[in-house]
Amino acid sequence: MRSIDIQEWENRVDGFCLAWSSETGRPNYEALSKLYAPDADVQIYDTLPPIEGFQNFSRMRSTIYPELAAINVCRTGPINFKILCNGNVVVTNYPFHLSYGFADGTGHEIDARISEVWEKRGDTYVIVHEHPSTIYSSPPIRRT
Repeated sequence: MRSIDIQEWENRVDGFCLAWSSETGRPNYEALSKLYAPDADVQIYDTLPPIEGFQNFSRMRSTIYPELAAINVCRTGPINFKILCNGNVVVTNYPFHLSYGFADGTGHEIDARISEVWEKRGDTYVIVHEHPSTIYSSPPIRRT
């Protein structure tokens, strides 16, 4: 099994977060399109509806982001790694903070975790699956 170059992966993940961040609400779609596999069957889940997710990056982009006014994504902790398939697949997960607002003035601040499955294609890795999970800070409710 291959080892991980932690600095290389920190740079990759931080670049991913930076590509999503924008003061104008328009993430760097060119950079993001190079980070996501172009396959039509790539499954992407987001912190926003629909719950069934999206079948590819371009569908997610056209569904959610036209009304986006601002977005900021920042990794807030260490990256955990799982190396699979002799280094051809790497699963990452890490905590992040997401802040976004829409043209109608609404917005959200979310602390979350994200899991990403990266597959090596040629000489680079691309995301073939991702799934963020919101971290709720409110105390649990007692059900009676």
